[in-house]
Amino acid sequence: MKKRLIAVLTTAVMFTSAAALPPVQAGDEPLMDSVIGTLPDWTPLNFVDAMEFYNTYGKTHVEDNFICLVKPVRLDEKDKYKTSYSGSMALVNTPACTSPAIFKLEIPEKPDPNDEEAFAEYEELCNKLGIPTDDYTFFEDYAKSEAQYVFKVQMFHVLEGHDLTIEWIEDLGEGYKKKIIDTFTFENPSGFIEQTDIYSWLPDCPAEYTWLKSYSLNSTLAASRACVYSNPYTHSPYIAYCADVNASTGASLEMEQSGDGAIEYVMESDCNGFDFSSQLGLIDGGGSSSVIVYQPTKDGLVDVEWSVGNHWSDEASFDITNGSYHIKDNCSAIVDLSSGSTIITFIDADTGKLIDIPENSSYLKNTIQHSPDEPCLSELFPIDSNPCVIDSLRAYDPHCSYSFDIRTEDGYYDFHGFEVTSETSNRIQVTCRLKWNVIGDANGDGVFGIADVVLLQKWLLGEPNITFADWTAADFYHDGQLDALDLCCMKQYLIEKRETSYVKPEKTIEYGVPLRVTADSLKFYLGPDESYQSIAVIPKDTLLYEMGYQNNNEYWLFTEYEGQFGWIRIFAEDNKTMTVFFEVYAAKPVIYLYPEQETEVRVQLELTESELSTTYPKYQDGWDVVAYPDGTLLNKADGTHHKYLFWDSKNCRTRFDFSKGFCVAGSDTESFLKEKLTYMGLTEQEMNEFIVYWLPIMEHNAYNLISFQGDAYTDSARLRITPSPDSICRIFMTYVPLASAVEIASQELETFERKGFAVVEWGGAEIHANINS
Repeated sequence: MKKRLIAVLTTAVMFTSAAALPPVQAGDEPLMDSVIGTLPDWTPLNFVDAMEFYNTYGKTHVEDNFICLVKPVRLDEKDKYKTSYSGSMALVNTPACTSPAIFKLEIPEKPDPNDEEAFAEYEELCNKLGIPTDDYTFFEDYAKSEAQYVFKVQMFHVLEGHDLTIEWIEDLGEGYKKKIIDTFTFENPSGFIEQTDIYSWLPDCPAEYTWLKSYSLNSTLAASRACVYSNPYTHSPYIAYCADVNASTGASLEMEQSGDGAIEYVMESDCNGFDFSSQLGLIDGGGSSSVIVYQPTKDGLVDVEWSVGNHWSDEASFDITNGSYHIKDNCSAIVDLSSGSTIITFIDADTGKLIDIPENSSYLKNTIQHSPDEPCLSELFPIDSNPCVIDSLRAYDPHCSYSFDIRTEDGYYDFHGFEVTSETSNRIQVTCRLKWNVIGDANGDGVFGIADVVLLQKWLLGEPNITFADWTAADFYHDGQLDALDLCCMKQYLIEKRETSYVKPEKTIEYGVPLRVTADSLKFYLGPDESYQSIAVIPKDTLLYEMGYQNNNEYWLFTEYEGQFGWIRIFAEDNKTMTVFFEVYAAKPVIYLYPEQETEVRVQLELTESELSTTYPKYQDGWDVVAYPDGTLLNKADGTHHKYLFWDSKNCRTRFDFSKGFCVAGSDTESFLKEKLTYMGLTEQEMNEFIVYWLPIMEHNAYNLISFQGDAYTDSARLRITPSPDSICRIFMTYVPLASAVEIASQELETFERKGFAVVEWGGAEIHANINS
């Protein structure tokens, strides 16, 4: 953590680390200090200097290793705005240091036109203030005005190896929370002070605004009002738009965007500066200059249009600025495409789907030769995404020939043609069709394995009726023919591939639940991420068992397929569509309601790890019932009567806890359930209904491994009951049928005490686990 020890001085008072120094007034000799040094000659020391400083540098300025903060405020509100410092103030031993210098305009005396020297000084002051020199009543009116302004000025010096945070705060009065108007941060890592907040580059005054509109910041500002800028201290990319809006004409600014990418408004920086003449009412309305800052929120291409005009008038003309940007790397970079771009979308020639681009390993090469006597001209363009945005119109030319290097350890893509889908003056969109070739996949089943080795071996031995789906996939020696050398290379590659280790799960599951593949083809990886090697493609309807998972990763699970351990993604790339179906059901949870008096009750169920299957009475975003003290329920939707509310769910992917429980012989199931359910607080009627449902399913098993679930169940099946019950009991039994007994730590159960409005629920789930896993 950085030290936050600072030395502070104001233009009214300079301080050292030991004692306060006398005030510095205009015309005084500069004071020296062993730590801070001499105040620089550009330090504002009066109202006019501060106004010119503010219009040139804005709120903050760093120069000669000093920081100057300037703020114009109304005289009657000067105590409303305060400065707060973050960090230790150990080097400052007087509270006076927190008081900035206050510069009020000194009203000049009415000059004698015959006194040339006095009139020249008066004329110079009027010119600086931007007011006429021929009417002294402007100063007389200002002196009487309640809207007089002062400038608050502070100077700081940050010691080497330290940093400083300053906040401008508006005090809204007693009982109100203080409002932070601006936050400024500075660092001095190696002897030179640097501003690290957004104002290190963002204009906030007329001079900086003019500069921004005239020069390029990582883009071509001469042709547009918008530019891309990245804060070097926060590594945050921004789009800054220079807005000139004359509100007096009814004009307003609107921004519209389209495309896969997206940006959002962050802030607007006022760049009008301080105009003294406007304080006297010398100007009416006029333009307003500001810089509007946007930040990316979604990767992709985004086209932006800013329009300034009278948007509610059909006859109004608009001043329109367009921008095209490519947001990438999880919104950490913006590429300005105003100068022209080529957008290439890579699709699989067989499936028509977007292909995955391997990181840091792919490129596009285009080659053109205008005549046989001229040399070939080639360019390489990296392919780092799909679609790939290349900041050049030259990346595509119908007269070029193309080659690609898009490959992984498992295979590579072949080029199968371009198609131009759209073309404008500064953008070409092209679709490129590629065909995937798996290294070694001679039989065409989509993976490389022992079957491919056997196929090549049979062909080399001359067995009849041997055909290859793609014989080039078996050409491991890359000499254009198949022979024994290819077989040796193929066997070696298969051995190396098989020896590749998988990522072990952080949590293992002893009694893995069954799941069935629902995706057309599901890739099988060595680790819980697409960056790991894909070792197989699992076909649809394959039955698997969950064997483990990683903490804080709900999208992947560990399993076994054809003798190989690895990982599958259980949600598609949209993180919503499931690729598998868990063959576990939450069976017959029923809910009893026992109010102390007749009560209208609303019950809502929120499932986070399964989907509702059957409900009775019908669940319609909840159950609305009239509940009676004896447990009888009147369903308000259809007027039917019930003893309880019934629901069950499918595709249950809750990871139930079997670390503790009971191993019970099937023949002992009845007595076991009577004992435990009575202890946990069920009435005789509730217990009988539980046993009638579960006993026929369980007593014919040799053994049952039983565990009553706690948070694992209640967190995945949340109940919201209105009015809120005074006591609630939720019993959910999970069990695994076993052929033989197993050892398990005994589970301690809690008993239930009914009081007030009581709610009772029971249910369960049978886990057909892969016991041999």
